[in-house]
Amino acid sequence: MPELTVKRWEELYDRAFPQVYRALVAATLDRERALDGLHDAFEEGLQHPPSDDRNLEGWLYRVALRKTRRGLLRALREGFATDLPADDPSAAVLQRLEVGRLLALLTKRQRAIVVAHYYLGFRNRKLRKL
Repeated sequence: MPELTVKRWEELYDRAFPQVYRALVAATLDRERALDGLHDAFEEGLQHPPSDDRNLEGWLYRVALRKTRRGLLRALREGFATDLPADDPSAAVLQRLEVGRLLALLTKRQRAIVVAHYYLGFRNRKLRKL
């Protein structure tokens, strides 16, 4: 298997970026996080290239999707900052809307685990049964 050189990653970036980016946006409905996830995937590919280079676009999509979803879950965990004062009722409404939007991006199982953990306080042992 030939080693994946920086030049080959540059070629992959030029060739695959638009298509993989569009697929990520369609899957996550979040352009900013999709872009971050895709850049993180390219970085991972440079640092730890896949052992099989027959389907680099597929590998890139899978890694970027995983990184994008992790970013969405991290945002959900950390809460969402708004420019509105904390006592403004609009801030709470905006936060609930954003949480709902992010939860809708998850699979049913992922959503059940997130809700059980953050809303019900379940921990690992109980979550494994979901």
